[in-house]
Amino acid sequence: MLKNSFIILSFCFFCLSLPAQESGAPEKGKESFEELDKLDQGNNLERKQYKNISENNKDRVINAIKLLTIVTANFGDEVPDSKAALDKIKKDYQVVLRYYYRRAYIASGKAMVTLEKDIYTLMGKFSKNYDTKTQNLLAECADLITGQEQSQLVESSQEGSKVVVPYREIAEGQQKLRIAYGQMGLATDMSRDDRFYDAIVHYRIAKDYGIKILSDFKEAEADKKAITDKYGKDLSDNRNQIFSQPTK
Repeated sequence: MLKNSFIILSFCFFCLSLPAQESGAPEKGKESFEELDKLDQGNNLERKQYKNISENNKDRVINAIKLLTIVTANFGDEVPDSKAALDKIKKDYQVVLRYYYRRAYIASGKAMVTLEKDIYTLMGKFSKNYDTKTQNLLAECADLITGQEQSQLVESSQEGSKVVVPYREIAEGQQKLRIAYGQMGLATDMSRDDRFYDAIVHYRIAKDYGIKILSDFKEAEADKKAITDKYGKDLSDNRNQIFSQPTK
């Protein structure tokens, strides 16, 4: 009995030791000088080119990570695996900096190239999500305006009737909707060119106009508040802010 217990206990210690052995390899960017030198092999021209990549792309990557942090916090639940992908991007950016400040410019530049591909992939997924949300929102606006136009025709044809929505308000809604669709068109073109950061900016503008249209056609303050509550997350995101659920 004692022998069996010893065997089981030994097996447990062995299993617990496996992760430690597997994690014995140094973390990326923290390799020894000799190991880092092997990763940083290349001629002077390559060293200069990859150094420029690390330096010139840094601000763009930082801005992209900031944007992804906000959109993931707001809409990450709608894009599968986006939170895990963002965590990896942030860690990989740390690796880029570790290599760069250790003057391993080739390793840093190569890591930067891979990092930007991952950023574009994730931002592209969010761009598709924004496209769907914006399409649905603006379609709702178009249906609302069409309904108001038709109601006005019916109301104005009846004797002694009162137009519920003045034509001026309908015309203003139409103008806003044209601008919104124009912004969405720009966003779509930029997505096709893999300019996902800029695309998201224009999708946000389009959504802002759409939400304003829906709110403007409501007369009661309670109804207007219902619209802002429904699209509260979108409104915060449009301001490049993380949505915070209001406390009751």
